[in-house]
Amino acid sequence: MRLFTVGPVMMYPEILEGSGKQLPYFRTNQFSETMLESEAILKRLLGAGEGSKAAFLTASGTGAMEAAVAGFFGRGDRLLIICGGGFGKRFAEICGVHGIPHDDVVLPFGKALSEEDLEPFSGKEYSGMLVNMDETSTGQLYDIGMLSAFCRRKGMYLIVDAISSFLADPLDMEKDGIDAVIISSQKALSLAPGISAVVMRRGIYKDRLLRRDSGLYYLDLKHHLLDQERGQTPFTPAVGILLDLNAMLRKISEEGLETWIGRTAHLAAYFRKGAAEMGIPMPDYPLSNAVTPILFGGNAYDVFLKLRDSYGITVTPSGGDLRGRVLRVGHIGNLSEEDYDALLDALGEVLGR
Repeated sequence: MRLFTVGPVMMYPEILEGSGKQLPYFRTNQFSETMLESEAILKRLLGAGEGSKAAFLTASGTGAMEAAVAGFFGRGDRLLIICGGGFGKRFAEICGVHGIPHDDVVLPFGKALSEEDLEPFSGKEYSGMLVNMDETSTGQLYDIGMLSAFCRRKGMYLIVDAISSFLADPLDMEKDGIDAVIISSQKALSLAPGISAVVMRRGIYKDRLLRRDSGLYYLDLKHHLLDQERGQTPFTPAVGILLDLNAMLRKISEEGLETWIGRTAHLAAYFRKGAAEMGIPMPDYPLSNAVTPILFGGNAYDVFLKLRDSYGITVTPSGGDLRGRVLRVGHIGNLSEEDYDALLDALGEVLGR
């Protein structure tokens, strides 16, 4: 079995070996020290800066998205959402549930986000912007520098879902002017699903989170941050995944962030070169290193089934209007050039090329 998906992904042997062991009791000093170390490494990898905080949630990435939106904003705010696919739409749906007014920058599939798309909203007042740095449903990598500059001009907070982009694309919270980042365990961290984190800089933590009531209980970031000060969580967490998270963060820190991102970038370029040589079309908008969309005339899901059932290869199918048009090939997790050679060979046979 080979997974070229965008979560869960192929895991590393040392993580698989560790995940088969008996879980320890977690209300201990030892577990607290592990959690505090994980927070310190994560904030360093993200360039979060002095006074930043991290909250670890036993939830999918959507849980962390909701925790951040409801924790920082309310009915008295208005948000601008970059809505270029399914996950931008999810931000909008979360705002709808919580009664938070918002405007959406709607991008049709195939269009690259540009300053012209932001211009119609430049004359309005907003509290913040919500954006999926890599809109995973399309693979488009948004220009964070452009979005950050827009937010700074208008005095807006910038909240970034980097669930797919973290460890795949360059990201630095201080340099990029990002106030909060959302990540999850099953993407480039190459762990099981179940843990997500919200990392926030000092300003948004003090001026927003501490001054308002989120209306949440289980996902209330204030509760999580208070317990994280002593390396704990307010409720029983996914202990095994948090221990695996610590092991993976230490591995990434030891190897170096640039090395880790560079490996993913290399695999993305390797596959795209091979696909282009086979005449497989791809979008021309900027792509994340995490995933490559490949385009079809209507039979994309049939190709997905043939790859899975006949070759033991799983790529990421699309839903909705893109079901027959787009397959997504992931470049995160424990993969190699040899794995992509196998995928390209299988694609060539399925497509008759």
